[in-house]
Amino acid sequence: MIQNLADNLRDAVRRRYRASPLPAFFAWWGGELAPLVSERLRRRWMPPKPQLWIVPAETGGGDLRVLKVGDAPTVADVFGAGEDLDLLRGRWRELLAGFEDGRPEVRLCLHEQDVLGLPIDLPAAVEGNLAQALRFQIDQVSPFSPDQVYFDHRVAEHDHEHGRLDVELRMVPRETVDDLLERLHAIGMVVHRVDTLRPGDEAEPEGFNLLPEERRPRYVHARARFNLMLGGALVLLIALVMAQSLILRERTVTRLTEDADRLRTEARQVMALQQRLEDSLLAANFLAEKRASQPPAIELLAETTRLLPDDIWLQRFQLQGQEMTVQGLTNGSQRVIGLLNESELLDDTEIRGNITMDPRSGKERFTTTSQVARSDAPDDAPAGDDEGGA
Repeated sequence: MIQNLADNLRDAVRRRYRASPLPAFFAWWGGELAPLVSERLRRRWMPPKPQLWIVPAETGGGDLRVLKVGDAPTVADVFGAGEDLDLLRGRWRELLAGFEDGRPEVRLCLHEQDVLGLPIDLPAAVEGNLAQALRFQIDQVSPFSPDQVYFDHRVAEHDHEHGRLDVELRMVPRETVDDLLERLHAIGMVVHRVDTLRPGDEAEPEGFNLLPEERRPRYVHARARFNLMLGGALVLLIALVMAQSLILRERTVTRLTEDADRLRTEARQVMALQQRLEDSLLAANFLAEKRASQPPAIELLAETTRLLPDDIWLQRFQLQGQEMTVQGLTNGSQRVIGLLNESELLDDTEIRGNITMDPRSGKERFTTTSQVARSDAPDDAPAGDDEGGA
């Protein structure tokens, strides 16, 4: 049951395909590509399908001409109507054995007078089920009923403007075909197609197949199938190589992107460390520059106590920026200015505010301000002994 369903589905798909414009497109496409390939290469990769045409005698005598198809059809044998069947079977087997590219397709070719050909005009809407539509037309355009004939069709032209189809219909009485098939079967012939010969001097089939779908033996061109399988394997291999190349490229791009991100992160970390180092150096240089710009407070205090004699008492020593303030007690405040100006570390010493008398000691209370002299090197300041006290 499952096999029958599969066969029915396959037949339905095959009918749909034949009714579609795809066969015509592929035929046109192949015809356009064929001139691009040399004849020798084309015959090597896609050799012509081996064929034997069985042509009955036109006079009705019963003789059968067997034509071998090559560059041109040639008569390979003639099977007489009264010859012994065993001899005919042997000669037929010898004919089949003469094909190197596999068994040939056997085509029974009927003459023009044995076949009824009619042009049929149908709506384009029936193209999807054209065979069924033609079956309903047979008894209207011919003296036969659909059950009395074998028929086949071909779409000759699409009239898209008016939505019509020009169909070529070929039909032959079943008795005529069945009698010939029975005789050929007795000889051992398996007929794959029942075709009609074109009218004219050159006997050439028209390309129809009057056998119904269920009676058409499947024919496989072994050499072409092998070449197609080989070509398909080659295309698949190329596709795999291309896919692998794309995958490798994607992986390479991903890896390089990850490496770039990692290097970018490391670069940011290095830049942050460099910025921290610069900030540290700037802070260190600031302290060094600050120290180099003026002597330390302890050195200024030592210098002050060295310059001032013992009778001058210091009560307060303050250093703010470049300004040094000294407050103390002495007899004669003016001499403090002269004493402090002797130092190379101090400039512009002056009395600030009023001079007052200290009631307890009887000495003058003074306040002086001096500007600390800037120095390019902290080691340039003169060293002295610590003298005096406050």
